[in-house]
Parts: sequence; C-alpha cells; structure tokens
Amino acid sequence: MKAKGFYITLMFIVVFITLVACGSKADVSASYSVTATGTIQKTGITTYMYGTHVLKNDNGKTLYALKSDTINLDNYVDKGKVTVKGDLVSGYPVDGGPEYLNVNKVE
Repeated sequence: MKAKGFYITLMFIVVFITLVACGSKADVSASYSVTATGTIQKTGITTYMYGTHVLKNDNGKTLYALKSDTINLDNYVDKGKVTVKGDLVSGYPVDGGPEYLNVNKVE
C-alpha cells in the first residue's frame, strides 16, 4: 500500500513540474524596430550568407544586412543616403555578420 501512495505522489510531482515548465516559457520572438541611415548596396559575396542588400555608413562599414517583404530594395541601390525603417529579424547576427533588418520603409 505504501508503494501505491509513493507512485501517486511521484506522478503528481512530475505533472506539476511539467505544467510549470510549459507555462513559463518567455516570448523570445519579440521584434525590435530600427531606424538607420546609410547607403543601400547589393550584398555580394559574404561569409554570413543572409540578406539581399546591406546598409553601409559613410566609411563603407556594413551597418545591417537587409531584406524586405514589401519594398524592392534594388530601387535604392547606390542612390545616396537613405533612411530605412524596419524590424530586426530574430536569430541574427550569425557567422560574424551584421544584424538582419526586414525593411518596411525607405525615405
């Protein structure tokens, strides 16, 4: 009889821990809006292999790897300084690359 009570208690503890663990997951998919100014260029060959374009500062340093679901970034390649607005893509940067920005506005 004691063994039966032990197993019921153990099962209760396992269920409780499972419920607590599943209910306490943090939302890590939050996106962050970014506004940045620079020159848009085609990505070219990189070690990090993401983004269709890049945003570079006056010194030629890559500020962000870019993509856009709504804007044709080719229309802004080497057109001078622009200001881009968008959301950082979660999970980046990787392989020593820049942060990854999904552009939703170019000014």
